Amino acid sequence: MNRKRKDDGTLSRKADAAFRQAAYKVIQRAKQTGTPVVIWEEGEIKEVPPEELELRMHVKTLRDARV
Repeated sequence: MNRKRKDDGTLSRKADAAFRQAAYKVIQRAKQTGTPVVIWEEGEIKEVPPEELELRMHVKTLRDARV
């Protein structure tokens, strides 16, 4: 039973890492093309500058590292 829980945690970490990597690629492409990134936030569609999303990701990574 403990083995399954450990595997689930590993899978979750891998999925989180894959999402972060994909988000980073989207941000880099938006910076290269000079376009905003379209996101769903607070129940609405928003266009966000890629630099702002990059900052948000960095802050969230720092926050998660402290927990």
